[in-house]
Amino acid sequence: MTPTVATKETTENRDEPQIRSEAGAILYGITAFAAIGGFIFGYDFGVTSGVLVMPNFQEYFAPLTPANKGALNSLMGTGAVFGCLFAGSCSDWRGRRDSIAFFALVFVVGGILQCAAQNLGMQLVGRFVSGLSVGACSVLSPLYMAELAPKEIRGRLVAFQQLMIDIGLFVSSWIDYGTGEIAGEWSWRAPYGIQIIPGLILAMCPLLLPRSPRWLIEKGRKEEALAVLARVHGRGNENHPYVQQEFREIQDNVELENNLAVKSYVSMLRDPKNRRVLWVGSSIAIFQQLTGANVIMYYATLMFEQAGLQGSASLLANGIDYALMVVFCIPAMFIVDRVGRRKLMLTGTVAMGIGFILMAGVYGGVGHTVWDSVNLTHAVDMGGNKGADYAVIVIIFLFVCFYAITWAPCAWIYISEIFPLRIRSKGFAFASALLWVGNVLVGQITPILMNAITFYTYVVYAAIAIIIFLFLYFFSPEPKGLSLEEMEVIFQGPIFVHNLDYDAYLSAHREDVEKLRAEVEAAKHRGEKNNGTQWNDEKNPASVDNVSVEQSNV
Repeated sequence: MTPTVATKETTENRDEPQIRSEAGAILYGITAFAAIGGFIFGYDFGVTSGVLVMPNFQEYFAPLTPANKGALNSLMGTGAVFGCLFAGSCSDWRGRRDSIAFFALVFVVGGILQCAAQNLGMQLVGRFVSGLSVGACSVLSPLYMAELAPKEIRGRLVAFQQLMIDIGLFVSSWIDYGTGEIAGEWSWRAPYGIQIIPGLILAMCPLLLPRSPRWLIEKGRKEEALAVLARVHGRGNENHPYVQQEFREIQDNVELENNLAVKSYVSMLRDPKNRRVLWVGSSIAIFQQLTGANVIMYYATLMFEQAGLQGSASLLANGIDYALMVVFCIPAMFIVDRVGRRKLMLTGTVAMGIGFILMAGVYGGVGHTVWDSVNLTHAVDMGGNKGADYAVIVIIFLFVCFYAITWAPCAWIYISEIFPLRIRSKGFAFASALLWVGNVLVGQITPILMNAITFYTYVVYAAIAIIIFLFLYFFSPEPKGLSLEEMEVIFQGPIFVHNLDYDAYLSAHREDVEKLRAEVEAAKHRGEKNNGTQWNDEKNPASVDNVSVEQSNV
């Protein structure tokens, strides 16, 4: 799979910048429908957080040990790792749209298994199966949207995908709150069963959505690709200037990546030129999980219980938690291009690290360790100290706000922007898979740590925040405003970037940037020559023949 991730263009200007798409309601409808993939990601991610504290769930699957709780969360992430890998092959074979539909059905199967679970093993299998879909849709949905949207808004899709994930988290938490007081098994079966509905809706996408024009061109189905572009961007007019320009550019990009892109992950990892960018990109991906945000996402209800909120009150607080995620993700979409990814992540790291230190201080200063016979774990009892309870609740809310506006969207944007064209798709997929590996580690290890060392778990994550800050400050360059070639030259420069003058450095290495651009142009022209020869041999409408003759810049 060669995904079009939201990233900077390989040249600085388009041939005809005044040409604009006439996409209207149809594009927004396609985007909203495909974004259900992000919604089911967030829903399945968040639903177990509330279910874990429901009395009937705890009784039904007793003994629910810390290791079992960790498995319930981490198996979703484990499935997601494999889902990311399966998504590539499936997408190349059947296309983005049909692959989304297939994995939506996989999600339905996972939801049925979780809803109908008769024992913990069945529940765990359901979590893994749902994870397969979540991982695949986390790649396929933004990929599909990016390949249909005008370039001017592609960069927003990563943040929009995160917003849909947050809305899924929000909805799952309030459904947990609404069903938490139901007597009997349907208190937890209902939230797992409700997730089947968006899965079934998403599975209908082949009946409602067009195929990706890029995939159609990759498969040689150029007339169909032109028709899709005309329908979405030209009000059905295949001769619309934007339609023809976009058609040419997709052809160029396909040929360009075929000529430049590495053929395997092994060759990508072996090439010394790729090692630093892979090191930084993979680290950022894993660090998004190690910030400790998923400690809050997975176990917020348990933390609220320790802060004195029992029963439905802890579920209510969890719902407020996810509401804050949605609210504070929105401004991130507008400030990330002004402030920069690196500055936002540095700010978030400091704030979240301080949050963990404060939580450890409150728990350690006021509370004492007790055995929680209901949750089968050691916990901190703050003896009914309302001031300490409220302090913990406020800290958790503030922590989530900072995460939503910084690391939640910025990590995905960062790893979509830094990889050079030759390894763009594989580098992004590799970093994404490692992000899910980090998710698995956090989900599995955190409840074990909380049982073994209670509030010192927060000290561990505070220490990790220091490591993350130092890595960001010294080793992670800022991709905002830089082309792919400029980013590659930056990664070939000094390892320490905290004092790097980007303008001066790029000015001094302008020849290196132009050399990389020349390599891209040479690969593009090789593709143009081959593409033009093949295209002229085919029998196509005259309007399409004209498109093939006039090749445009990438």
